[in-house]
Amino acid sequence: MPTGHPTPPASSELDDDLADETADEAARRREQIAALAASAREAGRRAVVTGRWLADTVVDIAPRLPVRDVDALTAHHDGLVGDDLARSVVRAAGRVSGGFGAATGGVITAQQMSVAGLLLVPFELAAVTALVVTTEIKLVAELHHVADRPLPGGRRQRAEGAIMSWMSGRAAPANEVVATVRGDVLGGAGRQQLRDTVRARFVRNLSALGPLLTGAVAAGYLNRRATLDVGTRVARDLGLRP
Repeated sequence: MPTGHPTPPASSELDDDLADETADEAARRREQIAALAASAREAGRRAVVTGRWLADTVVDIAPRLPVRDVDALTAHHDGLVGDDLARSVVRAAGRVSGGFGAATGGVITAQQMSVAGLLLVPFELAAVTALVVTTEIKLVAELHHVADRPLPGGRRQRAEGAIMSWMSGRAAPANEVVATVRGDVLGGAGRQQLRDTVRARFVRNLSALGPLLTGAVAAGYLNRRATLDVGTRVARDLGLRP
């Protein structure tokens, strides 16, 4: 009987990606999840379920993301350029997102996803949501470099431009991005939009994982699919064909 939720394929590119992941990479992802889950737990249930903790965390992390320029991206992706480079960058980001989902899959057990567990809130899932969102924001910023349209301004202004682009699913304006985002942590309206957007992602992950109860496979598949979708939409709006 259909559940209304996507069923992860038994064999997919995600399986290959996770098979290629080293033990060190997997351990590093678990450490990142644990650190952010502790932060979410300290902030409290209300801060998480309202999206406030998620939005604050994304805004805090985004300016510190190691965004690479086109030369660094080409070097890392075996000399690829243009559409081929965009395709490889999007796929790599999907692999990272899938890895975060897989790393936490075993933590979010069937017991946690019961009605009682939902009331307690799985803070690890909130942590994964924040990490996947920041992975996508980094992807958006790097795609602008691939398209020869790097985001202008200082580190914080570039981060805000990437966040705005991520929320809209479209390329940032070619000019006057700094004026658009105002430089004041996105402005009041932008911050509220970010809070609503990341909260919606968290709730979607929560509701989708609940009936599936398939642990790492479901978590990895859902996150990877979302990241590929974001990357593809932004790349196409930049004139790329990933």
